[in-house]
Amino acid sequence: MRTKSLLTAVCIFCSTYSFAEELFDVVVVGGGAAGLAAAVSAAENGSKVILLEKGLRVGGNAYFSGGYYNAVDPELQKKAGIQDSEELFVKQMLESGAGKNDPEIVKTMVKEALPTLKWLKSKGLKFQEGITESFGGEWRRSFKPISPDGQGYIQVLLNDALKRNVEIRTSAAVQEITRDNKGKVRQVRYLDKKKERQTVEARKGIILAAGGFGANLELVGKISPDLGTLGTDNFVKNTGEVMLSAQKIGAKLVNLEEIECLPGAREEGTTRSRLHGDTSRFILINAKGKRFIREDASRSQIRDAVLRLPKKMAFILVDSEGLRSYSKLVQRDTIRSIEAGDVIMGDTLDEIAEKMNIPAESLKRTVTAYNESVVNQIDPLGKDPKKLIHSLKAPPFYIGFAPMAIHNTLGGLAIDTRARVLDEKGSPIPGLYAAGEITGLTHGANRLGGNGLTEALTFGRLAGRNCSQND
Repeated sequence: MRTKSLLTAVCIFCSTYSFAEELFDVVVVGGGAAGLAAAVSAAENGSKVILLEKGLRVGGNAYFSGGYYNAVDPELQKKAGIQDSEELFVKQMLESGAGKNDPEIVKTMVKEALPTLKWLKSKGLKFQEGITESFGGEWRRSFKPISPDGQGYIQVLLNDALKRNVEIRTSAAVQEITRDNKGKVRQVRYLDKKKERQTVEARKGIILAAGGFGANLELVGKISPDLGTLGTDNFVKNTGEVMLSAQKIGAKLVNLEEIECLPGAREEGTTRSRLHGDTSRFILINAKGKRFIREDASRSQIRDAVLRLPKKMAFILVDSEGLRSYSKLVQRDTIRSIEAGDVIMGDTLDEIAEKMNIPAESLKRTVTAYNESVVNQIDPLGKDPKKLIHSLKAPPFYIGFAPMAIHNTLGGLAIDTRARVLDEKGSPIPGLYAAGEITGLTHGANRLGGNGLTEALTFGRLAGRNCSQND
């Protein structure tokens, strides 16, 4: 799709520049993981920072995320018997991205992932001891905080931002980004809580970290009509206006058609089943009670396979040991899903098959065959033997509806390795930076599970530092 068709025109200088009354060194737009990381990084590099958040609170998509963060940590991984390297991580990302991600952006994220992990730990974020693999992650390199999933990152960064006197304004909906007469990005114009128009100016630069457009199903439908009818698990404010505002002043958009899906809430349901946290703990089945794809396939492969099913509906099955291995937050959400009828619990496979209207004999054969695959370390669907480690035998069993929902958008603003936003000619736009899901060159055609927070936090940290140093 031609990105310019999203707007009727591209206007480099959309409004007359005039000096704003409020002046900061750095203006950050967006209060999710990327925005908070950028604000903290800029502040610790000596800048006076303001953060504008469209929602009632900070957190964005990260607040609701599973909390997985990917990094190559040779020391900890070696102790866990995991062979890994930055070169392997880069290779997997580029292969997964199908030629649509930028190799230098990928290398930068991978290189900065461990320093950023240590940076987070230095601020008090504590992680679980084990190293795991997120759904669609393809390797055991995921770190997970002790605090409930993604909320831990937000709380630690928010506390640090407040300690550094970062000014945070919520219910601030950005309307326009402007450049001065020399072409440098200078101002952000937004509507405040009272719907009054306000303007803030940046001496050094503006960092865009407002997330993707996964909650804007109208825009999703224009870009990918087949996905526009799906639901979304996105933060409701992730609607893409900031990205389009940047395009108005000349920013280049890339890969907008790459939209990722994960198991979400069914149309008639009220909760989202979150039983897919660990690829070694669950199986995916169809309405006939049969597996139809290996659980460790890429997210894009699983998305396409589910969308080919009758009624586009799959199911996720775990046993009690699997559920207990998940975070307390997922366990709590599962109880709510059971109460809402979106997850079914049963002491036997016959019981859950009857409740879900799935052929019982077929389901039992599927589970028996899978358990044999765990013992034999050979899966007919090709699941990695390293993930064939847990049988499904411990009652009660849990089965949840697993239709696809828009999870995140992989396309967005083109940036360079310093997180500077690029124009249509590939040149940095003076004073404009971006980080997180609003950008579009990190993942390409598929995002490895656990890379969302890694991208947001590493490039948020880089953007804050580089903008503050006005590199």
